[in-house]
Amino acid sequence: MKNAALFLFLSSLGVGAAMAGPCPPGPPSSRGDGTVAGVPVVGGTQYYFKDALLGGFDCFEQLSSWFPSYITTTNAISPKSLVVDMAYAAEGTATFFNVVVPAAGNYTLTFRYAFASGLFPGVTNRPEGIKVNDVVITDNLSFLITGSFTAYQNSSILVPLNAGKNTVQMFNIAGASVSRVDAMTVTSADSSSCLTVPGAPSALNALTGLGNQVSLNWTGSVAPAGCTVESNSVFRSTTPGFAGSGTNQIASGLTAAAYTDSTALCGTTYYYLVEAVDSAGASIASNQASATTNACAPNGTVLINAGGPAVSPFSADTDFAGGSTINHANTIDLSKVTNPAPLTVYQEARVGNFTYTIPGFNAGSVHTVRLHFAETYFSTTGSRTFNVSINGTAVLTNFDINAAAGGKNIAIVKEFTQPASSTGNYVITFTSVINQSLVSALEVQ
Repeated sequence: MKNAALFLFLSSLGVGAAMAGPCPPGPPSSRGDGTVAGVPVVGGTQYYFKDALLGGFDCFEQLSSWFPSYITTTNAISPKSLVVDMAYAAEGTATFFNVVVPAAGNYTLTFRYAFASGLFPGVTNRPEGIKVNDVVITDNLSFLITGSFTAYQNSSILVPLNAGKNTVQMFNIAGASVSRVDAMTVTSADSSSCLTVPGAPSALNALTGLGNQVSLNWTGSVAPAGCTVESNSVFRSTTPGFAGSGTNQIASGLTAAAYTDSTALCGTTYYYLVEAVDSAGASIASNQASATTNACAPNGTVLINAGGPAVSPFSADTDFAGGSTINHANTIDLSKVTNPAPLTVYQEARVGNFTYTIPGFNAGSVHTVRLHFAETYFSTTGSRTFNVSINGTAVLTNFDINAAAGGKNIAIVKEFTQPASSTGNYVITFTSVINQSLVSALEVQ
């Protein structure tokens, strides 16, 4: 039964009947040698990846297979629907040695591919490198997720080619590489094509924001004549002086000269670069900027975003029973709170009659409980009142957020020093008096 279940799981990824474990003896040999002539198509010539010379094979034991690998897939245009899966091989290559054009000049290479998340959940771009006649054109050509292993789309790049034969190679820059690579089409660049990469973005600035966020802004690149700056890409490292690449790219396709990094870790110094992109490729990198995120919460501290998702350093809503949630995208005044939660935490709340039971403390140990509030609905006092108890002890009676904070959309925190229960819990109960109880966040320190 377990083997059958694994077979179904792997089949859903399009990898056939491979079973987890050691790979077969190898590495295997490439089926193609990269010398097959292209097929004429409207506007150019087409080459199939099944005919490329594959190299850099790597054993991926989770699928008991060697990669690059050959896959048969629906909607491929390659003969017999045979495509190449470049994923899982950190140094995989696919090389065409017989890319023939009639005259020297700039040509567009268009790669037809497909990929879903598969074994890389959350990865929405699997960049590849492109080398022409032994010269690296880019190590960061975007291959954005298509959502399905049978949904194909194109990624293109402008490259210089010599009259006659040329060598074109796609090379991996990471194990999370593009899969279901179907065909490469070579077409002439028309006279209006952009032939020059943009200048570097400038004046990159990094500012520490709420929680672990880092806000970036910069002066955008000026487009060369005949070109349009299409987007910007952001790169991040914990090492100063780093070079941007597909392995440290955290954002692409940005049209504004600003970006907020919401994936940073607490108490960490980060370094950032930005590149501008037009149809000829990516610019050189901007100046480097750095910022250090806010300090991490002390070990043992519990921080809960009531009614909302994880907003570092607060966890997603948990340990509750009863109530419902609200979300009002209001601007919150944090000025009256020492060590406030991130602003978005106050936009979400748990409301009604509910209880939080927060475990994990030593019986009778004394801790500080901080309750965060912001009234985001009512504008007048007396519109919402409620009671709060901690382990059966009343700590707030007929509490009115508007009255305590001084108005709507103003954050306030109430702190209480209380012992944990005999079972090591903090049981925090909210009971409505007028309308519904409300809490934005809870801390136990």
